[in-house]
Amino acid sequence: MSRTLTRPCLDCRKPVRGKTRCRDCQTTHDRAKAAKRPDLNNRQERERRRRVVAEHRATVGDWCPGLEDHPAHPSADLVADHVVEVAIGGLATGPLRVLCRSENSRRSANLLRFLSAKPAVHPGPAERPITHRDDPGPVVA
Repeated sequence: MSRTLTRPCLDCRKPVRGKTRCRDCQTTHDRAKAAKRPDLNNRQERERRRRVVAEHRATVGDWCPGLEDHPAHPSADLVADHVVEVAIGGLATGPLRVLCRSENSRRSANLLRFLSAKPAVHPGPAERPITHRDDPGPVVA
């Protein structure tokens, strides 16, 4: 019979078996996460997301449409994702699309990396480069 090895809790460092956090730290973590996104904690939003995924499955099946840099692929682990992320100013009640969980996580991680690398001060209108519609932009030879 194999036993799961213990590892330290991510927060308090107490040894835990089979999980990343002890029960107390996981409860604290879950409460903090829920407080950041109260829109996901209501029954109507969960039902809206469930309905979007169910409609996708009824028309397309277990198929992730993929993203710009990853092609479509079969996947049974589908989730509803905001078209415009709430983290960058999208509405919590905004339109949803269906992605597989791994594509959604990858997109969120890329967005988080982009937001953390972005400078805190945005350039004003005078500091932005002026471009014209028919200007192709910089040409690299």
